[in-house]
Amino acid sequence: MYEKERNAICRCGSEKKYKKCCYIKDEHEKTRNERVRVFTEFMEIKDPRDNRGKRYALIDLFIMVIYGILNGHEDFDNIADFLKVNKKYFKNLLFIENTPSHDCLSDLFAVIDPKEFVDVFIRWIRSIVKTKKGTIIALDGKAVRSARDKANGGNTPYILSAYLSEIGVSIGQVSIDKKSNEITAIPELLKLMDIKDCTITIDALGTHEKIARQIVGSGGHFVLKVKGNQKTLLKDIKTRFETLLDSEEEHTRKETETERKHGRKEYREYRVIYDTSCITDKAKWDTVQAIGMVRVYRCSNEDKLDITDHFYIMDVKITLDDFARATRSHWNIECGLHWRLDVIMNEDRSRNRTGHSIHNLSLIRKVVFNLVRLDTSFGKLTFKKKLTRYKFDFNNIENLIFNVLLEIHA
Repeated sequence: MYEKERNAICRCGSEKKYKKCCYIKDEHEKTRNERVRVFTEFMEIKDPRDNRGKRYALIDLFIMVIYGILNGHEDFDNIADFLKVNKKYFKNLLFIENTPSHDCLSDLFAVIDPKEFVDVFIRWIRSIVKTKKGTIIALDGKAVRSARDKANGGNTPYILSAYLSEIGVSIGQVSIDKKSNEITAIPELLKLMDIKDCTITIDALGTHEKIARQIVGSGGHFVLKVKGNQKTLLKDIKTRFETLLDSEEEHTRKETETERKHGRKEYREYRVIYDTSCITDKAKWDTVQAIGMVRVYRCSNEDKLDITDHFYIMDVKITLDDFARATRSHWNIECGLHWRLDVIMNEDRSRNRTGHSIHNLSLIRKVVFNLVRLDTSFGKLTFKKKLTRYKFDFNNIENLIFNVLLEIHA
């Protein structure tokens, strides 16, 4: 800026020189806007607060909550206290006068429109991670147990999540209403995402003919587990594979190498049959083009052998390798996402439950989860060790939020 402009009368009407009036404020705003531009998509969220008395920009509150979660705080009470303790740091980072209270954070996240929030989240992660043909998307529900509301019959809230299994990032979620279940929530989540040419994996609870048709109708594919909730279908497939195993009939089979896990040895056999004539209700399961079986052998240290069979339906004549990849990668949502949210990020201990705060705080955690997963600035560190680095030095968080993401976007 030229000295002439700095010495001009300030536009605010104070009759002071610009450099003595609004210059510093404008420079702070310029710096802040440069820092938060990586969250451009989140700025599209409608701010539900009354403009009167508004002290913090919505994006600044999001960033401060992200800091709180990265430092291991599971609810707004602890996050607000963390911000208060580090008030000087946040005043310099975001050019604010004070840090928000528990009520400020809780009231805000209770009224943000969860559908709008998740739409923005999906656009944000889509701008960072491009889904490709053959990508596996796992869907699964998870409880937030400490947010059980005793005032409303002790209902435990559930969140249904979508997870890119082989990349390891969360790409969407919906709340499971206390009066419904995953069967009604899954179609809602599928509508939010672009699943064309992707393979959807869901546990047995989501194995329903309407869901199968919706996936195929959206240009996707499915590998769905079959259990007792579809008794006739399970009996048909189980009987077909029992006949196959007892006969000399030619079929394809894939075996894995023996693995050692948690004090036991384990290996699997995969089988796929493309003839689905065994399914008695073909009108109901008109999308099914193949059936599969996984036989799991587990041997403990006591040399006790357990054999477990799992059965699946698919909409295409899937190869054995792709079948094995889909069934194995589905469980990444349990250990890769849900376990980390509960054990490392303390989601199961979160007690915030007012309004939409359960859903919105869960989504912010997934923003944080994705940020940590995508951060390669430390090299090959575990998720937990990265969190330790963030807590130890806030410069690492600044690098994560304001630099690492910019590089990914570029």
